[in-house]
Amino acid sequence: MPASNAKTSTSAPEREVLITRVFDAPRELVFKAWTDPKHLSRWWGPHMFTNPVCEVDLRIGGKWRIVMRAPDGAEHPCGGVYREIAKGEKLVFTNIATDKDGNPILDGLTSVTFADEGGKTKLTLKTRATAVVGYAAEYLKGMEMGWTMSLEKLGDELFSDRAIVASRVFDAPRERVFEMWTDAEHIGNWYGPKGFRLTTHEMDVRPGGVWRFVMHGPDGKDYDNKIVYVEVSKPERLVYDHVVYPLFQSTTTFLPLGNKTLVSVRMVFESAELRNKVAKEHGAVEGLNQTLERLGEALSGWFSISRVFDAPRDLVWKAVTESERLVHWWGPKGFTMVKCTVDLRPGGLFHYCMRSPDGHEMWGKWVYREITAPERLVAVTSFSDAEGNILRHPMSATWPREVMNTMTLTERDGKTTMTIAGGPINATEEERKTFDSSHDSMERGFTGTLDQLEAYLAGL
Repeated sequence: MPASNAKTSTSAPEREVLITRVFDAPRELVFKAWTDPKHLSRWWGPHMFTNPVCEVDLRIGGKWRIVMRAPDGAEHPCGGVYREIAKGEKLVFTNIATDKDGNPILDGLTSVTFADEGGKTKLTLKTRATAVVGYAAEYLKGMEMGWTMSLEKLGDELFSDRAIVASRVFDAPRERVFEMWTDAEHIGNWYGPKGFRLTTHEMDVRPGGVWRFVMHGPDGKDYDNKIVYVEVSKPERLVYDHVVYPLFQSTTTFLPLGNKTLVSVRMVFESAELRNKVAKEHGAVEGLNQTLERLGEALSGWFSISRVFDAPRDLVWKAVTESERLVHWWGPKGFTMVKCTVDLRPGGLFHYCMRSPDGHEMWGKWVYREITAPERLVAVTSFSDAEGNILRHPMSATWPREVMNTMTLTERDGKTTMTIAGGPINATEEERKTFDSSHDSMERGFTGTLDQLEAYLAGL
């Protein structure tokens, strides 16, 4: 797993990053990818960057130089001098980023070791950089992300003849995208090419855990699938083995870009022949791209709202998890709480009854999925009866019967930001369309409810 730490001195900001990766390739090949400019130019730098200049003089005291070109055309030169070279085992080199005039802006040192692990290669990268000019301190913040992207691209380069890869930027935070990928009910709404449906029989997202599912094709055929998770680094990275035909290992990374997320998927097959067969006979390349497109459609249907409360996070957490507090604010404006019980545990219920101004009573419930006090609460919400059985929305026959909501709380300077985001699960296409078209009314409803929470907190 990647690790990093940041150091700051009085003279100049400094950062150090340590990343370890295991590549299913011999170390001679991995070493060559770092030292042959033809290979190096194809993977160095963040996603969507190219390297029109890549020069390597591989000897002690020899220089290397790369000019990275960003998607907007801006060029970012870097280079250095080789300090240590042990063929197939280790590289140490200075790593200096410059401005367009060749003036240093970052001064660093990088070491890379290559260890054989039964035909695979364990790569350990340790790099340190110091900001030479003031504005370069901002670049240090993205240092780990940049190297992570580079190593993902290195994997693509090593497996280019037997891999299928795709990337896409989603307009959603990383935690939400990761949740869509690891929750059985969410993933059933989007996983697979267009026209496919998914039935999950088992999903245990942990190293060694199994996801067993059936994909129902538009032609009426069923396709059994079984995967075993190898690595689960929430919310950064998923690695799993697909252990039924066709055999492959899939690596999915989730990189934050502000409030957006860059998802990169790499499927590595046992051979180039198998990769090409799956691509030709099953349309796997287009299928992967369609799958990511469907994920984007599912994410676009999510509703989210945020509010900053002038109260500490612990107090806000109590207000949303304790029945004696919930009765003072939960529900639409003008409604009163008639009954409220809370069983705060995974699988437990928040079950309540509200009375409208005209005397009509309405029941609802949350089924808690995840509880991380005082930071995060995940629950499936529904309308219900007094016994807790799920009912339809009393005023909409096409409203989803179940909506999964995630609430996060972050604190800064004594104030708490609450973000609520959610979307339908186990829903029909008509139900999802109803939900999507109701965002404005949901915003008005949540705004009134959160106004009541704000007033309650202010009165404490």
